[in-house]
Amino acid sequence: MTRRLSTLDKYSAHTTTIIFIAGFIFDMIILPDIDHPITRYIGLAHLCTVAFLIMFREWMVSRNTASSFEQKVYSFSSFGIALSSGAALSFILIYAIRSAALSVSWPLFLILLICIVANELVSSHAFRFTLDVGVLLTATLFFTIFNVPVLVKTQNDNTFLLSIVIAICISLLYLFLLQFTSESAKNEASRTYALAIGIPMFVGMLYILNVIPAVPLSLKHSGIYHNIVRSNNGEFIAQEEKISPSFFNKFSYFATPVYYMTPYDTGVYFFSAVGAPAELTAPITHVWEQYDEATKKWIPRTTVSFTLEGGRDNGYRAYSVKENIPEGLWRVNVKVDSNRIVGRVKFLVKFKGKVELQEVVL
Repeated sequence: MTRRLSTLDKYSAHTTTIIFIAGFIFDMIILPDIDHPITRYIGLAHLCTVAFLIMFREWMVSRNTASSFEQKVYSFSSFGIALSSGAALSFILIYAIRSAALSVSWPLFLILLICIVANELVSSHAFRFTLDVGVLLTATLFFTIFNVPVLVKTQNDNTFLLSIVIAICISLLYLFLLQFTSESAKNEASRTYALAIGIPMFVGMLYILNVIPAVPLSLKHSGIYHNIVRSNNGEFIAQEEKISPSFFNKFSYFATPVYYMTPYDTGVYFFSAVGAPAELTAPITHVWEQYDEATKKWIPRTTVSFTLEGGRDNGYRAYSVKENIPEGLWRVNVKVDSNRIVGRVKFLVKFKGKVELQEVVL
């Protein structure tokens, strides 16, 4: 059956990649926010589907009869794995795309891109088996990272470490059971066991180095304003610069925004709305940093602390103010416990005699 499978894999390589991407896009569109219970149930269903289909396909290959019916079943199993794998991986980017700070979430995009490229290049059954298992382990890891903080109702470094340990245990147990399905699973055991430990350790390293953000928290909204007050009904009323619509302003997203400081301003106000699952608590900080042209480094200037309470539709809203701010390049990092980044906003401060302001409700 091995020779016929090679032909089938070669024929269906592009099809599985298209289905993989389709599964990802489909869930990215239909899934609600990560804190919604149905999102967790759908994600768990995708993971269970992939795990079962990999076991079933390997058992089918171990029969080594290569009947026409079995070849079709093998093909449909591979397509099902690709579809559910792409949907399961949407949990990685559902945070990144819906976050207001994609500048700190790009490594999550890279993880998905690697999975897509590998899915396109791999054709032999042995390597496709390892790839499918690797994608399943990656999706399982991020599913665990997203949901453990919800279960323990807090987010910090210890919670993340617990998520890593749980993901490793689940992966090793699955790989142990997978060896009973076929000889190929046994032959690839050393490689898949290495993935089960290596992938979580690598992601954990990226988290400790602040390369990836503090999931499942997300920066739903953020901005720099001239003034912010909280009304009696709990709304945040802000004063922002009024920008006339023009062709060039359509592309302002790609440029560093400019904040014009006037003599009438008491300070620069930063607002953030951090999305978090219900009943989850976490220490949140606004860390104001100034870019030093001489040393080419970001220098922390002010840190303001809050205590996040999750479950609000618009996220946990808070603001901080920096007084007597000089001209230059600035940024505000929204962090968990002043360590792990949730989001980041960069802006350029310039002095100006007068600017036209408009009132907005945040």
